[in-house]
Amino acid sequence: MRINRAIRKLRWFGFLLALFSVIILTTFKVNYLQSFGWFLSVMSCAIWTFDSYRSKSMPRFYMEIMYLIFGIWGIINWL
Repeated sequence: MRINRAIRKLRWFGFLLALFSVIILTTFKVNYLQSFGWFLSVMSCAIWTFDSYRSKSMPRFYMEIMYLIFGIWGIINWL
């Protein structure tokens, strides 16, 4: 029961990170803010990757891995 509550809070945290990353990525055009937005996106994606692996949802896991790789490329691209 306690683990499920912690996982639920982690999911909400991942959602909030994704929301903030989208706001940053669509609002600012400064290089370091774009990199920070991509960083938040990667952190959110890492949380969702962990959750999809834990729940054994392999199609979602592969999709999140792909997005994680592209997010890392986004960070490197804006540095």
